[in-house]
Amino acid sequence: MKAMRKLDTKTVLGIIISLVGLYLGFRKFDSVAFFNSLKSTNLLIFGLSMTVMVFMVFLRAWRWRTLLKPLTNLSLAHSFGAEMIGYFGNNVFPFRLGEILRAFALGKITRTPTSAIFGTIVTERMLDFLVFIVILLTAAIFYPQMPVAVRYSAVVATIIILILGILLYISNMKKQTLKNYFRLKFGVKKPKSVVDLLCNFWRGLNTLRHTPQIGLIVTQSIIIWLVCLFNTWLSGIALQVNFNIPTVLLIFFVTSAIISIPSAPGYVGTYHAATIGTLVLLGYDLAKSQALAVILHAVGFISLTAIGLFYFIKYQIDFKHTADLYVEKGADI
Repeated sequence: MKAMRKLDTKTVLGIIISLVGLYLGFRKFDSVAFFNSLKSTNLLIFGLSMTVMVFMVFLRAWRWRTLLKPLTNLSLAHSFGAEMIGYFGNNVFPFRLGEILRAFALGKITRTPTSAIFGTIVTERMLDFLVFIVILLTAAIFYPQMPVAVRYSAVVATIIILILGILLYISNMKKQTLKNYFRLKFGVKKPKSVVDLLCNFWRGLNTLRHTPQIGLIVTQSIIIWLVCLFNTWLSGIALQVNFNIPTVLLIFFVTSAIISIPSAPGYVGTYHAATIGTLVLLGYDLAKSQALAVILHAVGFISLTAIGLFYFIKYQIDFKHTADLYVEKGADI
């Protein structure tokens, strides 16, 4: 019941934030200018952009399969399906339930502990964050026209990386140390299950240490983000807008940061407000900016949700179990 109340609070908060985002992004709305902008969309390029988005998920599935090799021998088809379930979950359920869903789906297929699989997902996020920081630092150095906030963010993010590295090092404890900690701190008499859960999680987190393909994983991570940047440019082309490199980078930075804020499923509202605000700041017409925000969001939302739903049904992850999983784990994400 406590988890449900916490869940309800987070859900309501996310919906309120999304509604505020939609209000800020569309409070000044010229329907004629907006729909005229949308009418200029090149559907062929829009479809190509959706295809590129699916290809990016394929690359993510390839990288995840590489990360999972020390844990399980997984086919690329299964890792791709689980990735798609993750995107479906994030777009349909609030607070990144998709990350739990794809770990659960893959655990169901491979019989690997879900906590270990979730550890590899955390590793993925760490890799993405590192590549993000590299791109951020590169942009701050080579594009001085970037806003001051971007340059300061690069410094702050670098400090965060150092702090996370220290915390990860400290958290690498022995089993006995963990048992003693839980016994003394929380009064847990038999902390074996808790320790096993943490050890499985750490096992997944340490997959980078045990894979001989570090170079491949780093290369995959770089390619993934380059494809993401390219697709932002391509989505603009679909609406007859040719973004330059600094604009693509700025949209990338702002939208990547904004999705960490609680919101309704699919980052509706927060994504739109951030994109519209960025484009207007750069001098784009408001109606064109609103249309671009809708197109940029729709490219991923439509394609990934549709394919993700297919795999969600294929792997027989029923809605009741998903709701239970959300209450048990999703409230603490």
